[in-house]
Amino acid sequence: MAYAIKIDWMEELKNCDKWVNHGRNIAEDKCKHKTQDTDNKRKETNMRYSGWCEECNFSEDSCIPMMNFAYPLECNDPDEDKIKEVVDRTCCTVMENSGTGEWFLALCGGGMDLSQDIALAYHLLETWISFELAINVCTQKDLSIRGKDWDVLRKAVIDSFKSYKGNAEGKLEEWGD
Repeated sequence: MAYAIKIDWMEELKNCDKWVNHGRNIAEDKCKHKTQDTDNKRKETNMRYSGWCEECNFSEDSCIPMMNFAYPLECNDPDEDKIKEVVDRTCCTVMENSGTGEWFLALCGGGMDLSQDIALAYHLLETWISFELAINVCTQKDLSIRGKDWDVLRKAVIDSFKSYKGNAEGKLEEWGD
């Protein structure tokens, strides 16, 4: 099983009706820091007004897919709080293909090994990491995931290996090895 598919996001995002960027939308919705309005009505959040909120320490650019891959999710319509966690704690966003109803993780940064971000995002959304991804997660501590999130990621990868080890041993027994 491949855990990533090739998608040219530059091309795909030209058709804004085809994709829903749930990570970006939720980040905008959750920002409660209002802009100053001359009428003192303070209608828009900083995120909606300028795409940046200093108090949230967040930019909507942090939620724009930029690497030409997408990582399929098994869960459809993930919980908004979990999506916000993914946006806050990883370099990923959650995208939905509105035509097919399929959901994906997408990287919003590049230039280094972000396998730790992808794995942590899967763990946050689906509570498990596929074997194919787990064996490819970089083992270098604090590469892109740090602190408590490193401990969460490390435990999730180990749990994945233990699960697959148990499954493999059971299959070996079934096959009489």
